[in-house]
Amino acid sequence: MMSTQHHQPIRKDELNEQHIMLYDINEGILCFMESALQCDAWAQSNRTIKSIIVNYLQNTLEAHPEDFSEDAAVFKKAYDKARVIFDLKVYRDTMFKGFSVAFTIKIDDKPYYMYSNNSMELRFKEGVPPRNIPGSTSNVIFYQKQFSKGDSRYFVFESAVNSGYCLAYQDEGGKQKLILKHTLEDEVDETKCFQTQVIQN
Repeated sequence: MMSTQHHQPIRKDELNEQHIMLYDINEGILCFMESALQCDAWAQSNRTIKSIIVNYLQNTLEAHPEDFSEDAAVFKKAYDKARVIFDLKVYRDTMFKGFSVAFTIKIDDKPYYMYSNNSMELRFKEGVPPRNIPGSTSNVIFYQKQFSKGDSRYFVFESAVNSGYCLAYQDEGGKQKLILKHTLEDEVDETKCFQTQVIQN
């Protein structure tokens, strides 16, 4: 089980491949747990965070996995409750780049997970994400990081396959679409700012 006890600060260069970094969203605590991972890889943990994703304008992310266009994920004020509850699957990783999650959702009893394709467009695929992902990049993993240091209310989600690109919303054709957007270091861009409203089971 993951411990939520406070630890003495540990520098990244003091960690070995046995230590995996996790960030507890509810408690705002950086935690460490043991892992057998020996090289660059992700392994799905037993932790899932059931969440509603809200953008800076307080619109809610709604999934349409059966839509293979750019409208597969859009933000709405008036939303369908059956399409907004995401299960963020938490992954352990050996690269210490952030809190690693995959976006999954179940609609009409069918599971789907979100990924970015070769054109950096966001789509959904029926099924569940892989439990083990070898290598140092993945099109289903996103690094959840604080939007502003010291403020655990707002987050950005950086792509693990397209470095420097984050989830963002874009107004297009009267819709707020979820896209991948390039980000500059220390750039303040509110289109990439999200809240995760955690739903307690």
